Amino acid sequence: MPVLPTLRRAASKVVSGVKKELHVLETVNPEVQAALQRAEKRDPGLKAFLKKARGYAVFPSVGKAAAVAGAAFGKGEVFEQGKLVSYAGIVQATIGVQLGGGTFTEIIAFENKPTLERFRRGRFAFAANASAVMVKAGAAASADYEKGAAVFLLPQGGLMLEASIGGQKFIVKPAVLGRGKPARHAKTAGAASGGKGARTRRGQPKSRN
Repeated sequence: MPVLPTLRRAASKVVSGVKKELHVLETVNPEVQAALQRAEKRDPGLKAFLKKARGYAVFPSVGKAAAVAGAAFGKGEVFEQGKLVSYAGIVQATIGVQLGGGTFTEIIAFENKPTLERFRRGRFAFAANASAVMVKAGAAASADYEKGAAVFLLPQGGLMLEASIGGQKFIVKPAVLGRGKPARHAKTAGAASGGKGARTRRGQPKSRN
């Protein structure tokens, strides 16, 4: 059985159906909120970066699918200006990462509304050579958008040596019951200084209404 279609069907089941949304809110949403805060505590500047973005998707735990060696699967949520708007599934037929651990958190920031809307409509794809920024102190200050998106990865339980995200596919469904639920950002003393670095770098995001 082909790997990618199988994983895409699994992801679609996770994020579809209003009847399942309450379960998603009770399980996925706390994981998303916790992952977002962990990443922002690792790099306080990430908080300012995301707040200036039009929106962002958070996948708290992307890892190898149990039944298919070399494939990755994860579920998460999409926020626009800090409010929940969609649920999403991420699949990757071949993992272009080398991990000491088995999973990682992925955050995709969208620079503007057109890019965010392409993602929400399932028309978004990374270039084959797309790269990601590893989350660590000062990472957001040196990050920049590539074709309207910036990707941050935070490994769980191991050292991430390299990453390739060009093969990722996304399934996105609109939020209904949870629509408008706010993202909970980390409260860190260093957020202000990190945000300054992100604002002064050329090409950093500006507020978009």
